[in-house]
Amino acid sequence: MNTLPPLPKIEGDIDLVLDIYTHSSLRFPSGPDSLNDDYGDTDRLAELGSRILDLAVTFHFYSKKPMLTANEIAEHRDRVLSDEQLSSWLDEYGLKTKLRYAPTAKDEVGSPQELRRFFHTYIGALHIRNGMATIQEWISRLIDPDAPPMPRPFSPTVSDIPPKQLGWGQPFPPSHPPPPLPSPMYQPTPSDVPKTVSLALVNQTAVQHKIKVTYLAEQEGPPHSPTWTVRCMMDDVEKGRGTGASQKKAKEEAARQAWGMMGW
Repeated sequence: MNTLPPLPKIEGDIDLVLDIYTHSSLRFPSGPDSLNDDYGDTDRLAELGSRILDLAVTFHFYSKKPMLTANEIAEHRDRVLSDEQLSSWLDEYGLKTKLRYAPTAKDEVGSPQELRRFFHTYIGALHIRNGMATIQEWISRLIDPDAPPMPRPFSPTVSDIPPKQLGWGQPFPPSHPPPPLPSPMYQPTPSDVPKTVSLALVNQTAVQHKIKVTYLAEQEGPPHSPTWTVRCMMDDVEKGRGTGASQKKAKEEAARQAWGMMGW
């Protein structure tokens, strides 16, 4: 029997990890007001994870040499993503024993549908924290432990893409040196902003001022110890920037910085 590759860990976000391992039988009914500001809820993660897993398995067989036909790719994917295979992986990683649920939900939790959803939720969370490259390498090793390193299909953050690959082709070297960048505008540090200012308050105040607020996240460093940089954009203009070991902390810092820049 082949040894499974190490299970990628979701680092730097205890709340997210607890959410993954908590079954819906222990949750209160969710609504728009109960969504996590960062990832929403586990239903959203499961939907994302379902698509990401399908992509990772498809890309694995798409990349095999000699090439497989479209029908062969689909047949291999369906085999790998069978209920029995997913349940086997969950067993071998010991993930089933980590899921918390109400005693009345014991039979439901063990159903193929719930086990599949649990696996999808984990992959969705892994994607937003560690990125597609981590998932692709892991899934390819699950399918074929002897597979060569996989090419990267895509990455979810701009920081993972070399600048020369952001365009359609190789950029021409500039004929003249670029003009100097303007001096950066002063941005208040979080200590300049009252501690009572929260991410939710920043978002709510932006809505009241009819300002569109978005957050752009980038990840650097190894998957086990990432550094996140989040930019808070007000009407597509950067007003705050935060860094941290988790995306959540960086996002909160960026929001507080934006609060100071907006003069609220």
